[in-house]
Formats: sequence, structure tokens, C-alpha cells
Amino acid sequence: MYKVFAGSFKSRENAQERVAFLRSKGIQSFIVPTIISGETWYRVQAGSFSSRINAENRVTEINKATGINAFIAAENQSSSPNSDVRSTSSPTATPTDTASSSLPPSPSANQQNPSSILGPTLLTAEQMNQYVRKINPNALQQLGCFYKTIGEYYGIRGDVAFAQAMLETDYFRFTGDVRNGQNNFAGIGATGGGARGASFKTPQDGVLAQFQHLYAYVTTAPLPNRYPLVDPRFHIVNRGSATTWTALNGKWAVPGTTYGQSILNLYQKMAQA
Repeated sequence: MYKVFAGSFKSRENAQERVAFLRSKGIQSFIVPTIISGETWYRVQAGSFSSRINAENRVTEINKATGINAFIAAENQSSSPNSDVRSTSSPTATPTDTASSSLPPSPSANQQNPSSILGPTLLTAEQMNQYVRKINPNALQQLGCFYKTIGEYYGIRGDVAFAQAMLETDYFRFTGDVRNGQNNFAGIGATGGGARGASFKTPQDGVLAQFQHLYAYVTTAPLPNRYPLVDPRFHIVNRGSATTWTALNGKWAVPGTTYGQSILNLYQKMAQA
């Protein structure tokens, strides 16, 4: 069976919001609670097919209708001759309604896009904090928590976004144009030539702006409304133009020919620490 997922979240509330958004676009889906490394993830399943081609068509359909980059996870299970149909199960499915507990998290399942910006945050807040504070003991302790919780809300890899922030700020030491008090962790508006870029009231707002800027690049879907829009450059982004970290090359950073690769390399170092 080839199952199509349109999101993977640590919060059931976030998964429910994704189901509601898909429903508003005429796409039926339901929540699949999945245990991964002892933690519960809530995946939004939008189809189950015996043919991979049909599953890929479903992925394309979801992307065109919503801008969401759905992914396919294959699972071995017995199927009926008529199993090649889209699931219409209830959006509030319980663990007993599904046999998908063995599925890996979305970055592993999405083998065609190993550097996908969308996906669950695999590292803990403490892992992120510990890594950066080995290099910069003065880095704010709560940053890892912000990257994990806000990343989960937007369905974006919070741990890789944390690596992006370390790259942009020299491990939060702010040795470039942006200054520490600006709470600008992603160089938003810092276009070179000494331009300081945007400033944000709190560290949380700075992290939020980074995720909103990433969200603008990764999808054309409307911005979820739990948080106010704080990214001053959200509306000038070419929406949906970069679904992977390497696709940010020449967009987030100019010329930035290896910008995405540098982010991913830094993430790997943190993950292996």
C-alpha cells in the first residue's frame, strides 16, 4: 500500500488544523497517530493506494490545490482487489483505526526530497541548546524550545531552521550586519552593504518571523492564523518557489550558491553531536 500524507505534527491541534484546511480545498483526510521513538506524532493521511502512480497523482493533486508538499510512505499489508481507493475515514481517527504505527517520520519517508523544508523536528530543544552553547555559552537557553514548538506548528523542520539561524548569526554571536538586540536570527532584510535588516520585539517574534519567511517560500497556502504575521517581507517572497533547503540558494542568500548545503551540513553536525 502507498499511503499519502499531507503533514506530520507533534500537536494534534496542528494536525486538526491541517485536516480542516484540506477539507476547505475539497480534499478529505484524517489523523493517524503514530508512535516514533516513544513519541506520538499525528500524521494527516489523504489517501491509500495499491498503485504508486495513483499515489503520486494524489500528491500532485494536493500540491496543486493547496501548495502542500505531500509525501508517500509504502507499507506492506494485505489488500483487497478494490483497495485502490481514497480513504474517507473520520478526521478524528484513533490509533485503533489504523495499522500505520511502523511508518517512519516524514523526512525518511520522503526519499525523493531528503532536504525538504517541511517535516517533523527530530531533535529535542535540549539537543539544539546544548550544541550551540558548546560553541557560544551565551546563546539564549529558550531558543531551542521556540524552534521546536513553532516549527511543529508550521510543519517545518525546526531543527534544520535552528541550523539556519546558527549559520546566519555565527552561532548567535551576531558578528555580521545584524546586531544581537534585533532578535533577527535569519538575516531578514539584511541585504548587505551594512543594512541591519528587520528588528523584532522579542526572541520568540524573531524565530516566528523566520518560520513565516520559510513558510512563504515552501508553500502557496494561506498562513495559519494562530500567530500574527511578524515577517515584514512575507509578501515579497515568490510563494512556493523553494520546497527544499538547497532551493533557497540564490533566494534567501545571494549569490548563496551553497547556502542550503551549508545549512544541512551544520544540521548533520548537530544531529551527530
